[in-house]
Amino acid sequence: MNVLVIPSWYPNGKDMLMGVYHKEFCEALAKKKGIKVNMLFIERERLNNPFKYLLLKKNYVIKEPGYNTYVRRMLNVEKINYDWQLKRYVKVLDKAFQKYLKTNPLPDVIHAEVTIPAGYASCVLGKKYNIPVVVTEHATYYKDFFNDQNIKYTEYVLKNAYFTSVSKYMLNDLPVYVKNKKVLPNLVDTDAFKLKRKKIKGLRIAKVCAFRKGKRVEDLLTALKIIIEEKQFTDVLLTIVGDGYLKEFYQNKCHELGIDKYVVFTGRKTKKEIAKILNENNVFVITSSNETFCIPGIEALASGMPVVSTKCFGPEEYIDSKSGKLVSVGDTKKIADAIWEVYKHLDDYDVSYLRSIADRYNAINVTNNAISIYNEIIKRGLK
Repeated sequence: MNVLVIPSWYPNGKDMLMGVYHKEFCEALAKKKGIKVNMLFIERERLNNPFKYLLLKKNYVIKEPGYNTYVRRMLNVEKINYDWQLKRYVKVLDKAFQKYLKTNPLPDVIHAEVTIPAGYASCVLGKKYNIPVVVTEHATYYKDFFNDQNIKYTEYVLKNAYFTSVSKYMLNDLPVYVKNKKVLPNLVDTDAFKLKRKKIKGLRIAKVCAFRKGKRVEDLLTALKIIIEEKQFTDVLLTIVGDGYLKEFYQNKCHELGIDKYVVFTGRKTKKEIAKILNENNVFVITSSNETFCIPGIEALASGMPVVSTKCFGPEEYIDSKSGKLVSVGDTKKIADAIWEVYKHLDDYDVSYLRSIADRYNAINVTNNAISIYNEIIKRGLK
């Protein structure tokens, strides 16, 4: 079976984490017997420096473990005219696909990541070349695809693709006419986080996220202040892994709360480094307002650590009373109480159970689910 993955995002340029799960998915899929996979990515360059764009190489290939990523650059004029940009994206993708076919066979399935732009353009491509299309939604802003500007494109996708999402709650928002739908979660390299757990003295809290709006790291900082003051407890350290445009804001918040000595900002870390950090902590916390999935939460469970999370959708599907606690978004007192409660009952959390939840999302299970969907749409002739 030949599969072509077409992502809306790809980890290159400034943000090497954006869409990294697409790479890991392709790498895992390439290891499956009888599966040939490649990726075709349309890289949208910002309009802020059009002269620099003229000098950039427009087509190039990235050789990845087990597959190739074929990249075609285009200028992003979305701010000038949204519809025109999407129309151009479709044309550029079609030309890149024709070039791809010169050295590769016609794919049996196209798997697009995110409804717009890759999902829509892939459905147009699928119609033209008679190829079934799977679309997987990852975006936290997916509801924006149902507004006036996007709805015609979204409806086209829903009517011409097998629609999947990384969490069940997203499927519940779909129109009733959508019958071909299923959960296809993000793939997590759970084995990389299964280090031998060691006994940790004191409360050691970990958080891994991008420093951007919606992650609400400030709520965790406030909750930490509450624990220190209300519990009169100072044997505590919060380690925050990540980076982003709100870093200075979070650092200033620590200073404002007077908790600088209890917080460490590590910056971005590799997967191996994150696994080591998680193994040196005993409570993981998610404070987001909305998460479609939250891969770090699964990584924490794989490491054998219970998770405290806000009720931000995605994590609600894998956190239960035996793996952590769920609290309301923005309720810093409840977040503090949940962290303290989990910490005081750490011995009640079974590491093997936590890891069994994480393994639902390992490479074997996720790729098997994907292949099952591919076989279904090929057999049924879904176009």
